[in-house]
Amino acid sequence: MAEEIQINEQLIIEIQKIIEELLDKMGIVAAAEYKEDAIVQEIERTPKPFLFDIDCANPGILIGRAGQTLDSLQYLLRTMISHKLDEDIPPIVVDVSGYKQRRYKYLKDLAVKVANQVAETGEPLALEPMSAYERRIVHTALNDDNRVITESTGFEDGRKVVIKPAN
Repeated sequence: MAEEIQINEQLIIEIQKIIEELLDKMGIVAAAEYKEDAIVQEIERTPKPFLFDIDCANPGILIGRAGQTLDSLQYLLRTMISHKLDEDIPPIVVDVSGYKQRRYKYLKDLAVKVANQVAETGEPLALEPMSAYERRIVHTALNDDNRVITESTGFEDGRKVVIKPAN
């Protein structure tokens, strides 16, 4: 058991190094920290994703509009990490200054608030366009709410969640 923890700690150090090297090449002074208990998804996965939070002076540069730059950065880093490390690695989640953690909480709270409104008025409501990851958060947050149903509509960047009364 202790060996497994040591391997994970070494893997974490290697991943942090890859993240920080990329940011350095981008001219961004930043540090990546592994967050063991961070929650950015509702679905339990095995293995549990590794979340690395990047701390830098100007997080907006790495987050981008509606998190689009962060999504691209995460994709790039996942690809780099899987090519550089010859071992099976858990899913990697990259965050910047807690943005994804705050967004996750906001979307869950918004989903519940809108579901209450839809249940009260009987009228469906559409949320703003979101990424597939964010739509999944909303769908999962309302999965056990039998008063409403959720549906993704639209195309490409315009896809959004519509929350409708269940009856």
